[in-house]
Amino acid sequence: MSRLVDRIGGRLEPRFAAARRALGTPERNPRTAVVIGRLLGAGMLVCFATGVYSHLLQHPIPGLALPTRPVSLYAWTQGAHVTIGEMLIPLLLAKLWVVYPRLFEWPPVRSFSHAIERASIAALVGTALLQLLMGTLNTFQWYPWPFSFPRTHWALSWVLIGLIAVHVGIKLPLIMREWRRSPAATAPDREESPHER
Repeated sequence: MSRLVDRIGGRLEPRFAAARRALGTPERNPRTAVVIGRLLGAGMLVCFATGVYSHLLQHPIPGLALPTRPVSLYAWTQGAHVTIGEMLIPLLLAKLWVVYPRLFEWPPVRSFSHAIERASIAALVGTALLQLLMGTLNTFQWYPWPFSFPRTHWALSWVLIGLIAVHVGIKLPLIMREWRRSPAATAPDREESPHER
């Protein structure tokens, strides 16, 4: 069995390396991922907070009084929710474009913790794309699915914010290092070492 795995690995590794080289550009670096990630995370937090506010106004919890004044407060919060939610679509696509070559790292899974990290990132990307798609279709009042939009959007928002917290926790050393570095210090062809990933 191990010979089969070695033969498959021997054939796939050069192809994965060629894909990484073909996809490599100076813009695809940890610094760019961190900068876009900061904007994406801030936008997701605003959408989460305004979504929680909206949900709790529509489904109040006894004893929890939320502010409803000035009269235009709800319109402002929902306007921010929808506008920022739509702005997150190109940001998420940009972030995925920056990190896309990482799909072709070899070996695909280096350890159990690396497998958990990759699975959490897959769940994060899937949940974020689904939330943004559902939110966009909601603005058109088009519901091509059989389940309740508000309940599903609410539940997925908690899953998404939890996955963001896990992702930030895992990547915190890389985030802090790149956050402190000046843009001029970023080497375009710098390769991350395995312990940084």
